[in-house]
Amino acid sequence: MRILTYTIPFLLLIHCSVDLRQVPPPSPNGNMSRSQTNLPLVIGKFEILSADRGVYTDAWRMAFKGHLTSSGIFQTVTTELDPKTTTDYYTIDVEMKTDFQDKYNWWYTWPALWPLTGIWPIQFREGEYTVDFKYQLYKNKSLIKEETITKKGNTEEFLYGLYKVRNFHRMIEETNLEAVRTCIQNLSESL
Repeated sequence: MRILTYTIPFLLLIHCSVDLRQVPPPSPNGNMSRSQTNLPLVIGKFEILSADRGVYTDAWRMAFKGHLTSSGIFQTVTTELDPKTTTDYYTIDVEMKTDFQDKYNWWYTWPALWPLTGIWPIQFREGEYTVDFKYQLYKNKSLIKEETITKKGNTEEFLYGLYKVRNFHRMIEETNLEAVRTCIQNLSESL
């Protein structure tokens, strides 16, 4: 009975689900003194098609703005259009959809559920993540380019796969960063 008093709180503190809210890390600043275009860019609609999108949509918008700013493509990047703007400007609308699938090899993993709950080290888990990054680039409300970028990532965990999710989070973050970099490279080529 005494072992249950230690085991149950330990199991309640362990979180084994993967968090899909991994925002790409900031990128180093590029050539800020010489931009590719003198027109400003406004980040318009930024939607994440997910049940908990309200939690991290603003963080994604700011991270995307940081990547666009550091790319050196546009002179200025803003999230709102100044009502006094009368010159030409670009607008980008982004729609993002994520999907994470994981599976376990239960032949290795079942002792982690019973009878060796929480201490069985061999827990084989595979995770596959897909991000669809769709953007539309406008110049003065006329569509210039529309593209969907799909990036996939996968990883696996062999020891303590139910409980160790750090590698899955890193894989999701790197896949998101790859999608953002591809989007910025395609924007640069289309201007």
